[in-house]
Amino acid sequence: MVTDVPGPAAPEPLRKDQRERRARIVRTALRSLSTGDYDKIKVSDVARDAEVALGTLYRYFSSKEHLFAAVFTEWQDGLKRELDRVPPSSDTEGDRLRAVLHHTIRAFQAQPQFYRLMIVLQTTPDPRAAEIYTSLDALFADIMRTAATEADEVVISTLRAVADQGLRGWIMGRRPIRSVYQGVDDTLRLVYG
Repeated sequence: MVTDVPGPAAPEPLRKDQRERRARIVRTALRSLSTGDYDKIKVSDVARDAEVALGTLYRYFSSKEHLFAAVFTEWQDGLKRELDRVPPSSDTEGDRLRAVLHHTIRAFQAQPQFYRLMIVLQTTPDPRAAEIYTSLDALFADIMRTAATEADEVVISTLRAVADQGLRGWIMGRRPIRSVYQGVDDTLRLVYG
């Protein structure tokens, strides 16, 4: 937990009107990212579209990375809700893991700007954004553990690494998206036979 870094307060202790304002900023930034590219989005435009002063936005978020870490949280929460609503129903652990990973890859395929944002968040120097990213990373590992109750951490880490490597290659234009799915499937066959 980052406690010695000066900056905006966490959303939990905010008053109701402040939480609503913060949520409006996040929703506005989410809409901007859903239709645009992270590198081209200006924080000042997000503030204008959310109808808040730029200084107000910075009372809630220490940096652009911090704001978009909150956006990524919203996006990943939606992905988790989808998986919770229609959980993988297969009898085998390998098939359940495949369903979760394929669902995740499809989500990034539909909105590649969110994968690019994830790469930014993995390397951000902003401690608040890094803290949020770390909790999101742990959440995705938990989602996989739910699908694979008997898999050990090595299997989960390996599958995540294979998917990540494939998505990085795809996002950089170095490999087709089908090879990302194929890499996950090949790894699952190797692990589960």
